[in-house]
Amino acid sequence: MFTIYTPYSPVIRTFIPPYIRPPTSKEIEMARAPLPLETWGKIRRTVTLAGTPAAVAYYRDLDGKRRRLLRVGKSPAKAEEALKEALRDRLSPASEYITPSSPLSALAKAWVADLDKTKKAAGTKRRYKSVVNSHVNSHVGAIRIQEATVPRLQRIIDLVEESSGASQAKILGIVLTGMMGLAVRNGAIRDNPGKNLRMPIIELKAVRAPDMETIAELYRRLAAYDAVAPVRSGSIRDLTDFADVMLATGGRIGEVLAFQWSDLNWETWTVTIDATLISVPGEGLVRGPLKSAASRRTLHIPEFVRPMLSKRYKSAVVAWVFPSANGGPRWPENVRQQWRTALRGSDAAWMTPHDLRKAVATALGTEAAMRQLGHASTSVADRHYVEKTLLRPDQSETLARFGSFRTQLKVANK
Repeated sequence: MFTIYTPYSPVIRTFIPPYIRPPTSKEIEMARAPLPLETWGKIRRTVTLAGTPAAVAYYRDLDGKRRRLLRVGKSPAKAEEALKEALRDRLSPASEYITPSSPLSALAKAWVADLDKTKKAAGTKRRYKSVVNSHVNSHVGAIRIQEATVPRLQRIIDLVEESSGASQAKILGIVLTGMMGLAVRNGAIRDNPGKNLRMPIIELKAVRAPDMETIAELYRRLAAYDAVAPVRSGSIRDLTDFADVMLATGGRIGEVLAFQWSDLNWETWTVTIDATLISVPGEGLVRGPLKSAASRRTLHIPEFVRPMLSKRYKSAVVAWVFPSANGGPRWPENVRQQWRTALRGSDAAWMTPHDLRKAVATALGTEAAMRQLGHASTSVADRHYVEKTLLRPDQSETLARFGSFRTQLKVANK
């Protein structure tokens, strides 16, 4: 309030102007458009009370709150550079976040990182990563997430099915569905287009298990291969022993190569399968968890393989039953390569180490094979391991009862 005076009158008028309160910093912040999450605003150069060059900026943190960050340096430019580096370190996860404009190659990288944290079997992870490298990155890696519509992804799956087969295309569909699910969880898209993809239908092939004649040919070839001195110094040739243990247990190749002498009980002649070989980045080949809980089992060792195991144990200098030349675990792919070389050109050339599991399953039957091979149900052994014969059990006597109707008709027509 104030009063105006003039020389001619004591008081002319009294004014009471409205009071205008200056806005608070919080009100200014609310009026300003907020920064996107984990980004910073304008960087301002200043000096500290001591006169040291400094740079300051506000940034919006992961929790949505606006915070102030300051860094000093020998010069204003160095102070600003130090501040930028601190902001990048503070907000570095932002580069890993998935947004609608992120390419599928970045999404695939994040999905593979998540895949490594799961308890999926090592073989499953290896197949998924192979499909990411060979199909996702090459065919759709540059497509943005927001551009990955059902028609576009379906065309890629159809293309892979034509060029690489239904099996590869189906795995690609599984991978794409998982990737787009990750995009949904990160808020990049609302719905998963992978759920509407038409997956290729894979026709199950008839199980082919090696018969006794083929296994006899297998042993002849493996023995001949083992008898020849290896070309490479220090290489081990013991495929015959390896085949013995595969047939004696029905184990997977990774399970058998993961055997250590401590897994054997010499009094009861049993072996406990509780690990398999897995490849860990930075560590190499190590013993890892089995494919499933049902895979953990203790098996009785047949008599035909006991002398061989006893002989190997007496001369063993490391913990592994089938060590590599350097005393560590043996890579399954190296065994497969030796196997292919040994059988090349023979009637057993179609066989792989995995086919020995089929021989065991066929010999045991579905119910016993489920327990011996470490399956959770009989359906896996029935569909993929036990070979079916075309000749079915003779049920003619049981079905003969239906012939009575034909007999009655003949009697009535007489």
